Amino acid sequence: MKEKNENTIQACLQRISGLIEQTTLADTSSDKRSLKAVARTVSQLSSQSGTSGPLPQSDLPNDTLEKVSHYIELALNTFESIRAPHLDAEQQANFFLTLSETFETLGNYAAALRHYETTLGLVAGIKKNAIQGRLQYRMARIYSEMGEWQRAQDLLADAGTKLLASGKISEVALVQIELAKIAYRRGDYLKAQGMFEKALETSDRVGDIRSLATVSNHLGIIRRMLGEYDAAYEYFHKALIEFQSIQDFRGAAECLNNIGVVHLKRGQFQQGRQYFEKAHKLCKEIGNFPLSAFVYLNEAEYYWQIDDCPMATTYCRRALEYLVRLNNPIGIARTNLMFGRIFRKAGDAKTAESFFIESMMLYKKFCIPLGLANCSREYAQMLAESGRAGEAEQFETKAQELYRQLDIRQVTEEDKEQASAEGAKVQEIAI
Repeated sequence: MKEKNENTIQACLQRISGLIEQTTLADTSSDKRSLKAVARTVSQLSSQSGTSGPLPQSDLPNDTLEKVSHYIELALNTFESIRAPHLDAEQQANFFLTLSETFETLGNYAAALRHYETTLGLVAGIKKNAIQGRLQYRMARIYSEMGEWQRAQDLLADAGTKLLASGKISEVALVQIELAKIAYRRGDYLKAQGMFEKALETSDRVGDIRSLATVSNHLGIIRRMLGEYDAAYEYFHKALIEFQSIQDFRGAAECLNNIGVVHLKRGQFQQGRQYFEKAHKLCKEIGNFPLSAFVYLNEAEYYWQIDDCPMATTYCRRALEYLVRLNNPIGIARTNLMFGRIFRKAGDAKTAESFFIESMMLYKKFCIPLGLANCSREYAQMLAESGRAGEAEQFETKAQELYRQLDIRQVTEEDKEQASAEGAKVQEIAI
C-alpha cells in the first residue's frame, strides 16, 4: 500500500495553511481575516514549491528559501498573537510540530530546533510519551547532522525508551538507525553494521517499509566506504525500489545520489552524472535543500574526474552556499577537501593547501577518521609533489595510521563478535 509522502515543502506548507484555516473556521472578525490571508499566502507558496514542476535553478536557495521562511515566520507570529491563546496545548503542539518539520525540510536547522523545543515544552505538560520521543528523535537527527553527536546520542537514548513504552516499534527502529549512522560517521563500521542489522530485524518484524529502505540505504553506504561497490549497488537499488513503492521522494533521491557515487567510484562517469541529474530533479520537486548540497558536491567530483576544473569549482561553490546556510560542518569539511583537490589539479598549490588544512581541522574536530585520513593522504601527495618530503611523510604516516585502525575493525573475528554483542546491547536498551 502506498503511503503519502509528507517530507516535502509542499506538504508541510499545505498542512500549515490547513491548520490555520481549521482554527479560524466561521470566524469573520478582522483579526481572523488577517490570519486567513496569511494562510492563503502560505497555501499559494505550497503550489509554487510543490511537485507540479521543478523550481527554477535561480530560485534555489536565495529566493524560494527566504520567501518560504519569511511567510512561515509571518504565519507563526500571527498565529501566536491571535489564535494560540484560545487553543489547548495539544492543538498548539500540532501547529508548532508542522512548523518545525517545515524548517527542517528547508534546512533551517536553527529555527527547526527552536520550534521543536517549543513543541516539546507544550507536550511535556500533557505527558504524551510517543510525541515526546518523536520530537527527541527529530532533534537528535539535526544535532547529528551538525556534528553534535553526544547530544544526539543522549536524546536518542531517551527517545528510544519513550517510544518503546508507547509501543511505537517502527519509530524505535528509526532511533536505532540514527545511532548506527553516528557510529559509521565516526568510522566504526562494524559496530554500525551490527546496529543496522538489529534495526533491520525490528523493521522487518513490524513490516515498516520506510525503515527497511532506510537501513538498506545505509548498509549500502558502509559497503561503499569499504570499497565493496557491487554490494553497495545492490543495497541502494533495493532501497530505491522500496522508497518508490511508498512514494518517499526524499529517500528515493538519496538512493539515486548514492548510486551515482558508486558509478563514479567505478569510473563510470557518465552513468554517475545521469543519476545525479535524477537526484537533483527530485530535490527540486520536493524542495529539499540539504540533500541538494551533497548532490552538487558529487557533481563537482564528476567534473573534477573529467578534468573540468572550472565546472567543478562552480558546483563546489553551489554546495558550499547551501552547507554554510545549513551550518553543516561535516559537509563543509568535505567541500573544502574537494576545493583542495580542484586547486591541486589546477596547479595552485598555495590555495589548495589552505583548503586541505581547513578540511583536516574540521574532520579532526568532529572526529571523522575516514575523512581525515583521505584529506591527510591527498595533502601529503601534494606536499611530496612540491618538494616538501619531510612534511609529506608526517601526513602520510597519519593517514596510514587511521586507515590501519579502520582496517582492523573490518577484518578481525574478535571485533566482529564484539560488534555483534554491542548491537545486541543496543537492541536490549532500545526495544
